[in-house]
Amino acid sequence: MHDYLARELTARVPAAGADPGGLVHALAYVPRAAAAGRVRAPLVVCCHGLGESGLRVAPVAQRLAAAGAVAIAPSFRGGGAPTAGPTTAMTVATELADLEAVLGTARTWPFIDAARTALFGRSQGGLVAMLAAANHPAQIAALALWYPALAAPASLRRRFGRLAAVPETFTSRVDGRDIILGRDFAHDLWDRDVEAAMRGYRSPVLLVHGNADADVPLAVSQAAARTLPDARLERIPGAGHGFGDANYEMAVGWTVDFLAWAGILDD
Repeated sequence: MHDYLARELTARVPAAGADPGGLVHALAYVPRAAAAGRVRAPLVVCCHGLGESGLRVAPVAQRLAAAGAVAIAPSFRGGGAPTAGPTTAMTVATELADLEAVLGTARTWPFIDAARTALFGRSQGGLVAMLAAANHPAQIAALALWYPALAAPASLRRRFGRLAAVPETFTSRVDGRDIILGRDFAHDLWDRDVEAAMRGYRSPVLLVHGNADADVPLAVSQAAARTLPDARLERIPGAGHGFGDANYEMAVGWTVDFLAWAGILDD
């Protein structure tokens, strides 16, 4: 176990197209040995789900820091943080831009071993992590995804039938909460080819999913395990969308062991 320090990270996201850019804030957990310059540590960025903030994945980041990684939990713009802006301004594209800004900033730290970079994501954060890794396969050496929302584009198309039918705002229900989304969210997601992204990513991927998940069915991860070139699927009997207590400990243990096996964390 490694002792670690808690820091704050702020990254600037440049304007691009309809995205005005801005600042993304993150919690960063840095092993003391790395902060003191005695070692270079791997980097793991943890991506939260829809309508959440970095606080939701901070416990996972802390466990990864205790295992020796510099672990960062960003609060994406338009997420659940009070200062993050409205959810109606958020799209998968803005979250990808936020993630890239955080990765770029963290990689400037002298104690980061950029060759050992991985992403963790839960729910929509799993989709964002998957797409980011597919965009930069040489930079992301492994993925750990809990109940990832990889079928979100298909679900959106089933719900509305055609893009023109998407209203200015609509709600998405996750974990018993209604999240208000904007039409831009649907426009960005509608034609995304997640299967092609998965087929093109050849580094190892861990999928952890409960077989009682009503928000993202287990079948989503089962399909992903068949599509991804190098994937491992771990099932948790009786678990829904979100892990607690013993299920959480099991999932974290699998995640730490997988990242060590993949060469991200030291054994």
